[in-house]
Amino acid sequence: MFQNSDKPDFKEIASQLGCPSGNKGIKTAEMMAVHNNNMIMLTISALKLKSSDVVLEIGPGSASHVAPFLKEIKHLLYYGVDISSLMISEAIRLNAAFVASGNADFSLSDGEKLNFAPNFFTKIFTVNTLYFWKDPKAYAAEVLRVLKPGGIFNLTFGSREFMEKLPFTSYNFHLYSRQEAEELLLSSGFKIKSINLHTEEVKSNTGMEVKRDFIIINAEKPL
Repeated sequence: MFQNSDKPDFKEIASQLGCPSGNKGIKTAEMMAVHNNNMIMLTISALKLKSSDVVLEIGPGSASHVAPFLKEIKHLLYYGVDISSLMISEAIRLNAAFVASGNADFSLSDGEKLNFAPNFFTKIFTVNTLYFWKDPKAYAAEVLRVLKPGGIFNLTFGSREFMEKLPFTSYNFHLYSRQEAEELLLSSGFKIKSINLHTEEVKSNTGMEVKRDFIIINAEKPL
């Protein structure tokens, strides 16, 4: 029996989304930058960034979205951490001028610890990484640790109801409902400021047009 080479390898898609690598990793990063652009822009907008902020992004991918707000907001300090060495090298390449000026820094992470001092960041955000956190409660506690009291953490993710319809999320994705993600943050010591629900038309990583429901949780580290 012949195998259909055109059939998507859903396990490979899931693996690349979790940690892009090799030639397929570059293509995956390009697709994610396009497909997740609206989620990223809404998340950044909700942070209300200003020039005095020190910002961490967890899982920036190739970070093609970083240059516009670094150009717009002078003296902003941006840090990005990713578990993919390929994405770190791409992010540094695409943001070379900001890295050279000291406004941007990208470093490899193990996905469990954040190698920063306590109370280092004024704002932290992450888009579509929650599904891959190895120990969610411990990692949420790490985010809380490196955030200043009164600092903001924006957590953005596709809803469980939407994500479970995608054929690749059965491989190594931990899906969350709004309530489950909210409980995770509350149990880790965050205070929930607001929860925003969004729906958009987007092309999935398998090429299908889908209606995506996603959630932005705006949380605060108590004073």
